[in-house]
This record gives sequence, structure tokens and C-alpha cells, in this order.
Amino acid sequence: MRKMKNLALEINTAWKINVLMYPLVTSVEGIVTRTFLKYLENICVTRNNLRVGQKAVLLQTCHIERKFLGHAP
Repeated sequence: MRKMKNLALEINTAWKINVLMYPLVTSVEGIVTRTFLKYLENICVTRNNLRVGQKAVLLQTCHIERKFLGHAP
């Protein structure tokens, strides 16, 4: 959040609009924080989109591990 604060201020002054920041962080296992769903509702994203995102994170993690172990196609 601290790293993005300067960007939010710059956008605010350049375009004269309010900027809201939501920390949307997903772990490599697809685990999210308790407040994640609240933030998703604020930006009009459905729970189904969350599931699709978690699936993508898990598949990418598996791909990276397979590539590291030398089993990737």
C-alpha cells in the first residue's frame, strides 16, 4: 500500500479524480485474506471470478514447479 500511495497521489493531482486502493494479494496456494471478498465486492467482481483466479494461480504454481524440476513439456 505504501508503494502505491505515491502513484495514487500522482493520478489524483494529474486527473483530479479520487483513487481508492485495495490490496488484493493471493498466495501461491490460492489462499486469500478475510478482507479479500469485501474488496472484490467493492470493485464489482464476483466470487466465481475469484475461483477462476485461484485456479489460475494454482496451475501456474504447478507449472513453475514442474519446470524447475525438469518435467515441463
